[in-house]
Amino acid sequence: MISLIYVGISVNQNTNAVQVANHQALVALDQETTNWFRNPDFAAAYIDAVDDISKLSAVQRAQVGSYIAGKLNAWEFAFLTHENGMMEDNIWEGWDGHCRTVLEQSAGRWFWRGERESFSPAFRMYVDSIVSEIE
Repeated sequence: MISLIYVGISVNQNTNAVQVANHQALVALDQETTNWFRNPDFAAAYIDAVDDISKLSAVQRAQVGSYIAGKLNAWEFAFLTHENGMMEDNIWEGWDGHCRTVLEQSAGRWFWRGERESFSPAFRMYVDSIVSEIE
């Protein structure tokens, strides 16, 4: 009986450690995208992209696309982690709300239309439902 209690405690501690590690990995992924805004040229291009992606040069569109890809990769990581039970609902809700803002901007939807096949089927369905609500 005591050994079963020990196993139960160990499993719970391991689950908590994995959840913390997943959250730290997600924060690191998101930090990479935040760092883009330290470059004033990128920040200006992104602001222009929010209004109209067609204002950007090919290089600027590639930069904005890379930034959005990073945001969506982090979001997909959070989505899959939550779906697999390795992220608490309250943590998922924060990340989900944060990442949805990408799709609220036309540049996010522009990227999604061109690159949606690069993501997992379950995440594609999830994001497609959000895009259909927005548009």
